[in-house]
Amino acid sequence: MHLVKHTYYMKFGREALPVESRLQHFCHDNLNAEVVVGTIENKHDAVDYLTWTFLYRRLTQNPNYYGLQGVSHSHLSDHLSELVENTLSDLESSKCVAIEEDMYLSPLNLGMIASYYYISYTTIERFSSSLTSKTKMKGLLEILASASEYVLLPIWPGEEELIRRLINHQRLAFENPKCNDPHEKANVLLQAYFSRHTVVGNLAADQREVLLSANRLLQAMVDVISSNGWLGLALLAMEVSQMVTQGMWECDSMLLQLPHFTKELAKKCKENPGKSIETIFDLVEMEDDDRRALL
Repeated sequence: MHLVKHTYYMKFGREALPVESRLQHFCHDNLNAEVVVGTIENKHDAVDYLTWTFLYRRLTQNPNYYGLQGVSHSHLSDHLSELVENTLSDLESSKCVAIEEDMYLSPLNLGMIASYYYISYTTIERFSSSLTSKTKMKGLLEILASASEYVLLPIWPGEEELIRRLINHQRLAFENPKCNDPHEKANVLLQAYFSRHTVVGNLAADQREVLLSANRLLQAMVDVISSNGWLGLALLAMEVSQMVTQGMWECDSMLLQLPHFTKELAKKCKENPGKSIETIFDLVEMEDDDRRALL
């Protein structure tokens, strides 16, 4: 068995393997971005754009991989035309692109937001269809976690029980949680971050990935909300953005923004406001052991 594996891996080290294009799986966001910047103004431009890509080069080299029956000009033209038609139809349904006279393309507000913040057209469509003027904090976090950017968040072997325990200790309740759902995982990791619950190992690494996209997604969400004129919800989304930056809930003590402050110490300062400033200066000057003694 070890010899077989050794031979298998050595083959990858010695032989060049063909690299295939993945553009057909991400064509929507690419074409949307090109429509927004004006590179593509009609369907003919879209087909011409694809002929300059690595995808077009690989179509002729490995047609079976891309579902082509041949490599003649007719086969290639039909395949690219069908790809463009289906992609632009999806973008039109998502209200990212407008198609006039079945030919000419122009960007819409949602498409421009998706392109500007470099997020998926499916994410911006979900934000637009799910957000309402009455959305509260719980719903906003659920919509944020539902972003397509989190769909590939891995559920590692044996991790479901850890996620279930985290869910049971969060501030905002989960209704019928699915512990093997990457979107539920994104939600609970965000809440754990705001509550300053410690996560380790793979969960900690995945939490960092969730936070990397969170502010960008929230900025896009604010633009969608602002386009609808919902001031209260826009302010709430901005508060969540601050929560991501500061790593705390909006109702927590502002003292938690300062280094070395814990919830217990912030509570003591609240109970005795007169000593709050003095405590802050003491924390700056004290050693770690002395800081812990204050508790």
